[in-house]
Amino acid sequence: MKHIFRIPIPALLAALILTGVASASAEEPLNLASVRELSLASSATLRKAELACESALLSSKAQTYARLPSIGAQLSGSLDYLSSDGLAEALGASAKLTVSQTVFDGGYLSALSKSSVLAVSAAAEAARGVRVSVLGQADSAYYAVLKASANVESAASDLEAAKLRLGIAKAKVDSGVIAASDYLQAVSEAASRETSLTKARKAESSARAALASMTGLASGFVLEPVAFSRYDGLLSRISALDDEAEDSLADAYGAMAESGNPTLAGYDLASRKALLAVDAAESAYVPTVTAGLSQGLSLGASDGLSLGSGSVSLTGSMSLSLWSTANSVAKARTSADSADLDGAQGVLSLRLKIEVGVNDLLSAARSIASSARALEYSESNYRNVLERFKLSASSASDLSAAEALVSTARTGLIGARYDFLSALCDLRVLVGLEADERIESAIP
Repeated sequence: MKHIFRIPIPALLAALILTGVASASAEEPLNLASVRELSLASSATLRKAELACESALLSSKAQTYARLPSIGAQLSGSLDYLSSDGLAEALGASAKLTVSQTVFDGGYLSALSKSSVLAVSAAAEAARGVRVSVLGQADSAYYAVLKASANVESAASDLEAAKLRLGIAKAKVDSGVIAASDYLQAVSEAASRETSLTKARKAESSARAALASMTGLASGFVLEPVAFSRYDGLLSRISALDDEAEDSLADAYGAMAESGNPTLAGYDLASRKALLAVDAAESAYVPTVTAGLSQGLSLGASDGLSLGSGSVSLTGSMSLSLWSTANSVAKARTSADSADLDGAQGVLSLRLKIEVGVNDLLSAARSIASSARALEYSESNYRNVLERFKLSASSASDLSAAEALVSTARTGLIGARYDFLSALCDLRVLVGLEADERIESAIP
């Protein structure tokens, strides 16, 4: 007995991509494009959305077939067991062919057919929305790992500085230059920096696990770092924006979202479907007319094949429960009004999110420059205080404060850079795009 194992195409695609990435990752780090491809190939949510598209398309075809003539056939055989003319004469057969076609239904089937077409479009927009969302999640997870790694490096640098101060403090306390309390402070702060490094490493492990779960990567993957210099021109343009330009930028993104956001497209399609539901409900006010054709055939041993009875019919039907029809129409109109409200509220909500997103983008972009300057100044100050501490011209508290300034400024710069990337990603998802080019090009 043969056993046939079927592998789903998305799973096979993900496996092929993983195989290629695994061989490549041994030589070079993974870039963002590779992580995106893996996330799309591994997303069960996206696959379900694609299956929903296929299901909607099949339903639309079924609705189209419902408008075609209905054809049926009936076949029967008989045996007259009391016949004395032999078996051949006792056997008989008959067949009947029927064809019916709705001639007029007040637009009911047409409304259902148009509604099914809109359902296909809605499913496609929903799938596109899932795809954009998965790409946004992949970007966020990618940046989260890089940010966590940068924080680990920062925490390691803080620990190295704390150990350097501890070593100097140990030599000074042994020679009686500083008090034992200053040395104990250095010991305590070095231990605190070790704890911070441990926490940073745990955060990095969590971020890596999240990305691995999303893409199917092994835990030992290496990511290509972000070349932040690529954004220097964009940051310069953002820093030059005035209040009017900032408002115009939010309006530009809002206009892009109204034409490209999958959720807004879904609201529009839902409103149009609701109007078609009203048309379908109103069709019950008029009769439905159906034309039919019926033709019978018979087969006998003596007379062979012959035509049986045939008929042509024209049938009209209509529900006289007008109160039920009126109630159905009112209910459909209520649903249509509700769909319109959902769409209007969706536009307002998206506009607000875009305004918040633009503010986050501008804030993060401008924080990068100030954080970079703060880091530069704090590092210069730290070097000066360190030299003075070695010469006993500064206290251990002064050096501790200088170290804290460097740590805070470095953490601030890391946060500002990745907050900027995350803001770009969030705006891209809100607008409904898969790449950042149009988001960046909209900034004057």
